Amino acid sequence: MSNTTLTVPNNFTLTITMKSDWHVGSGSGRGEIDSIVQRDADGLPYIPAKSLTGILRDGCEQVAQALDGGSSGKWNNWVNFLFGDQPALAKGAIETEPRPASLSIQSAHLDTKLRDALSEKPKLQQAIAFIKPGVSIDGETGSAKPDFLRFEEVVRMDAVLSADFELNFSETTSIKDPAELQTVQQVCYALLIAGAKMVDRLGGKRRRGVGTCEIKVDDKEQNWLKWLETNHAGIKERPDCKPDKLPSYTQTPNLVPNGIWYKVPLKIETRSPLVLPSRTVGNVVECLDYIPGRYLLRHLHKQLGDKLNVSQAIAQNHLVITNATIEINGVAGRPTPFCLFGEKLDGGLGKGKNVYNRFQEPEPNDTQLKGERGGYIGQFNNSELPEYQKIDFELYTHNTIMDEVQRPTREVGGIYSYEAIPAGLTFRAELRIPASVEKHLAEKDNNWFQKLAGNTRIGQSKKDQYGAIAIEVESPTPIQATTGSQQNLLYVWFVSDVLMRGDRLNPTVDPDDFKKALERELNVKLKEREIDDLLSMMLRQRRTESWQVRWGLPRPSMVGWQAGSCIVYHVTEGSIAPEKIAELEAKGIGDRRSEGYGQILFNDPLLLTQKLSGFTRNNQLSQNTKPKSVILSKSSNSGNNVKVSNSVFDYARLIETAAWREAIQNQAVAVAANPQKRKEVLGIGISGGESQPPMSQLGGLRSVMGKLTEQNKSNSVTGWIEAIKKVENRKEKWTGTSLNDIKELVTDFDKIWQILEVDKLSKDLTITDNGKTKLKADLWAEAVRTLVDAMIRGHKRDLEKEQKEQSEEVA
Repeated sequence: MSNTTLTVPNNFTLTITMKSDWHVGSGSGRGEIDSIVQRDADGLPYIPAKSLTGILRDGCEQVAQALDGGSSGKWNNWVNFLFGDQPALAKGAIETEPRPASLSIQSAHLDTKLRDALSEKPKLQQAIAFIKPGVSIDGETGSAKPDFLRFEEVVRMDAVLSADFELNFSETTSIKDPAELQTVQQVCYALLIAGAKMVDRLGGKRRRGVGTCEIKVDDKEQNWLKWLETNHAGIKERPDCKPDKLPSYTQTPNLVPNGIWYKVPLKIETRSPLVLPSRTVGNVVECLDYIPGRYLLRHLHKQLGDKLNVSQAIAQNHLVITNATIEINGVAGRPTPFCLFGEKLDGGLGKGKNVYNRFQEPEPNDTQLKGERGGYIGQFNNSELPEYQKIDFELYTHNTIMDEVQRPTREVGGIYSYEAIPAGLTFRAELRIPASVEKHLAEKDNNWFQKLAGNTRIGQSKKDQYGAIAIEVESPTPIQATTGSQQNLLYVWFVSDVLMRGDRLNPTVDPDDFKKALERELNVKLKEREIDDLLSMMLRQRRTESWQVRWGLPRPSMVGWQAGSCIVYHVTEGSIAPEKIAELEAKGIGDRRSEGYGQILFNDPLLLTQKLSGFTRNNQLSQNTKPKSVILSKSSNSGNNVKVSNSVFDYARLIETAAWREAIQNQAVAVAANPQKRKEVLGIGISGGESQPPMSQLGGLRSVMGKLTEQNKSNSVTGWIEAIKKVENRKEKWTGTSLNDIKELVTDFDKIWQILEVDKLSKDLTITDNGKTKLKADLWAEAVRTLVDAMIRGHKRDLEKEQKEQSEEVA
C-alpha cells in the first residue's frame, strides 16, 4: 500500500461554502412566509448536523457504488462502518443490534467572530435572508396552478460555515494494533473526503438552483483522493463490530455501608441540544425537562470501572446518581411540590406572589386557587418565595429522504420533530456513595472523582447535533444529618419519580405500600395526618416508557409516583433519628435508585412554612451590561476591531448592504409621505387639483434619475436640468428654486444622507471596519434614486386622491 505517510489530523473541521442562495427549512412558516429557514439559538441560519450527515452519506454511497460496481460490496460496507446501519431501511426482522456510527458530525455554523458581531444586531440577523416567491407548475398545462403561490425564506449566497467532526472507533471495533487502527482511520478519512467532493448541493429546492455548495474536509484533499485511487483495490473488508467492553474491576470486596454517605456534586452544561424522550405524540418526540441519572451511568462505568465493580455497586444499592435538574442559584432545582397552589387570576410561583401551602393553609373562601404544576424551585430562605424556573424547549424538525424519489416518505421515517433542551443551560446532579465505597476508591486513587470530569454525549440522536454535555466535578463531602420529625409529623417530598413494589413484588402505586417501606426504613409506625381544611396527601402517578436498543423493542412500562408528590405523616410509634433521615435522603427508596429514581426529602422548610401566602418574590431582572460592539476588520485586531478572513468580511459587508438597502427604502417612504418634505427637496406640490410641475415633467425626472449611477458634478441629471433651463416654457413649469434643489441633491454627497437622517438610518446596521463610510459611497446613487422615486409616487397618490375628491364634489 503506497502513500502511507498521509496521517489523519487530530482536529477535524468541515468547511461549507455556499455558492448560491440556500434554504434549510425549519418545517414551519411565519405570517405570510410558508417556509422559514432553520436558525440557531443566536437567531442565525445554520446547517443541522442531521442534514449534513445525510448529504455526506449520500455522497459516500455514490463513491462506494462506483468502487463496488453496485449497491453492495466491500466499500458499501465501509459506508455502513462510517455512518452506522440504517434500521429503518432493513427488510424483515433485525437479528443483531444495529452498528453504531464511527463518524460524529456537529451542526455547521457561521464564523464565530461574525456570530459575535451579529449577536446584538437583530436587523442584520434578519437581513441575512430574504423572501423568495415560487409557484407550482401544472404538468399538463405548463402554467402555474391556481392558489399555489408560496413564499420561502432563503439565505444569501457566499456564506461560509464550519462544522467539527470526529472519528471514534470505541463503539464500532476493538482493534488495538496502532498500524491497523491507522489504516482504518485512513480509509474512513479518504472515503469521507471523496464523498464530500460528490456533494454539490444541499438543503431544499436544490434541484432548482438553490443550495449549490462546496464542502472541504482537508487542505490536502487531492493527496487523499490520489491515495484512495491507488489503494482502493487492496483495502480489506471493514472490521467486525466488536466494541470495547466497559471496564470492570472484579476484585471489589463486599463493601458494607455504615450509614454514612458521601456526595460528589456534578455540574453539567449542555453544549448542544439534548433529546431525552419522554413520549412520542404523532411524529413529535417530546422531551424530559431533566437529565435522568441513568443517562450518566455509562460514563460513570467507563471512568470508574477500573477501580470499582460498578455493576456490583449498583446491584447492592451502593451507588446513586441523582437526576440532573436545572441549576437555580448554584444548586439543583427541586420539582415543584404539588401541595403548592396559586391564586388563579393573580398569583403563582411564576408571578412570585399569592402562593398557598395547602399542607399548612386552608383554601380561602373568596379566592379560587390553581395547583402549581411543572417547573423547578430553588432553596427557601424563609424571607421570600423561592426562585422558580421552567425549561423552554426548542423544536427541531427533520426528515428521512427515500433515495428513489428523493423525498421524505412514510416508509423510511417521513417528517418528524424532536423537542429538545436548549444548549447553554446548566444542570446539577450528585453522585452518592457510602463511606466504604468512597474509602475504597480513595485507596485506588485519591483524586478518583476528577475522572468524572470531561465531555460526553447522552440521549437520542447523539451521534450528530444532539447530546453533547460537559461535566465539572467537586470534591466528595459527607452528607450531614438533618433534624428529625416536627412535632411527631413527617413531611415527605418526592424529588424524583419513585418506583415501588408490593408484597408480591409487583409494581405498585398504592400509598400504603410506600408507607410500609418507609416504616421499615425508619423503624417507626406512621399514619396519614388528618386535619380538616388541610391537605395531607398529594400524589400523582406517572408512566415511564423506554426502549431496548439492542433488541429494537420497547421495554416494559414503569409506573410510579411522579416527582413533586408529597405526603404528611403522623409518627404514632417510635422516634426518628436524624442519621436515619440523612441516610434515606442519600440512598433513596424503592427500585432503580442508582438511575435517579426514589429520591425523597424530609421536613423541608418550604413544606413546614405556616403562612406561605404572605411571602412574595422580587422578580428583578438582572442588570446585564451591554456587550461591547464587535467590528470586523481585514487587518486590524485592536480595540473593538476583530480581524477576520476576507470571505467572512465580504459576507458581513453583503449582509450590511442588504440591511442598508431595506432601511433606505423604509426611510425614503416615510420621508416621501410628508408633502412639505416633497416641496423642500424636489419643489413639487399640488395646487387647485393640478400637479406643479406637471406629471410629464416628473416622469422625465424619474426616467433620467434611473441613469444616475455615481456622485459626480456632471451627470445625466445635471445635464437634463441644464437642458430644461434653456427652454423657457419648460423652465416655467418648475416653480421657485426646485431645479436648483434637485441639482444640489444629485451633486452634494451629504444632502441625501441629511434628508434620510443617516445616523438614525445606520444605527445597529454596521459591523465592518469603515462600513458606514463605504456603504454611504456605494449606496449614494441608489439612495437618491429611491428617495426621488418614492416622492414622485407619493405625490401622484395624493394628486389622484385630491382629484377624486373634487370630482365627487362636482357630481
